[in-house]
Amino acid sequence: ISKSLSKLLRHQAISENITIDEQGFSPLNEVLVHKWLKSLKATPQEVFEVVESNEKKRFIIVELKPSGIKETAHHYEKGEEYYISALQGHSISSVSTTHGMVELKSDEDWPQVIVHGTYKRFLKGIKEKGGLSKGKRNHVHCATGEKVISGMRNSCEVLIFLDVYKLKSSQLIFYKSGNGVILSAGNKDGIIGVEYFSKIVDVKNGSEI
Repeated sequence: ISKSLSKLLRHQAISENITIDEQGFSPLNEVLVHKWLKSLKATPQEVFEVVESNEKKRFIIVELKPSGIKETAHHYEKGEEYYISALQGHSISSVSTTHGMVELKSDEDWPQVIVHGTYKRFLKGIKEKGGLSKGKRNHVHCATGEKVISGMRNSCEVLIFLDVYKLKSSQLIFYKSGNGVILSAGNKDGIIGVEYFSKIVDVKNGSEI
């Protein structure tokens, strides 16, 4: 269920004719009747369980109140109107922001450490491109120095640490997602340049590369 939700909500909602707003929210009832979820015989309760139990807090479900306010929902109740969203990882261009996403502006907003996890086989390409590229996604994903919840795969072999001091005075815009992932669309070419790298560390032995 989690994989189907990721594929649909992050990348293919529009091509699969699922309504999605600029915050990445889609009506839960539309998602549930989509062929990918129907083939799994997924119930509303099961989707709620997937969202609640996801270690990296990749999704959020909200209930639309009569006042028009969306409130986070943790349990399914029949007859209520629910919307579901992935909190980051979108490649759908119309999704400009996500629930709880805030721009890092003041010193208090910025974490002390911003790090991007990747694999050794990608280092050459990163250097050739001149930095971290968002590729087909809307943002480059980074984690903070705090306990990593999301934004990085557990299997990462290399950590690219960014120079937070340089980033603060740069023209690049950074955000923090609702589940604590640091996001940036990079420069006009979608890249966070190598000039903002402070060090590259091998996860296995802790040595600098």
